[in-house]
Amino acid sequence: MSMCAHCSQKAMYRDRNTGLTLCLEHARLEVAAAGHHATEPALGIRRAAEGDSARIAELSLYFWDETVVHCFDCQYDVVVCPAFVACDGDEVVGLASYAVEEGWDAVVLVALNVLPAYQGRGGGRALIDAVRGEAARLGLTKLLVVTSNDDLPALALYQRYGFRIREVIPGRIAQEHGGELPGFFGIPVRDEIRLAYEMDE
Repeated sequence: MSMCAHCSQKAMYRDRNTGLTLCLEHARLEVAAAGHHATEPALGIRRAAEGDSARIAELSLYFWDETVVHCFDCQYDVVVCPAFVACDGDEVVGLASYAVEEGWDAVVLVALNVLPAYQGRGGGRALIDAVRGEAARLGLTKLLVVTSNDDLPALALYQRYGFRIREVIPGRIAQEHGGELPGFFGIPVRDEIRLAYEMDE
């Protein structure tokens, strides 16, 4: 796992210009001109196998310090949920864990993460593509996802993909964790933001 280039905290993001990995405190969101970055090979995507469970748990603990995710008023165990994984060769470096909610006509994207050193190689979008393909295969019409109010990179990714904000639950994340948590760029983590992707739009 990666450490921040500026301190001893675990890294959550990768600076595309320098390649440095950064923790929540040292990451910044800036406006920049579109440009050409050094191209690295795209990450491979495959359905998770039984042997991936330990690695999926490790990734979930790395990013969230837990394997049980609370979203849409439900609890989902990332290790038990079906998943797709992003790979660099044989190494699993990212995951998209999901839950089928037929009563909602939806697939819930429970967890989406790519290790910082492998970000910028199309893994996040490709993992969403895989989950969207699974929803289509099952005949479901929506993808649902939750993120936190501070996670501006995730909000950008989801909205560029085509998700729309459907609801904000003020204070939900702070309530579930016994108070506010430190988040991206010093933004306190408080609120649950619910987004939906309509397959027919």
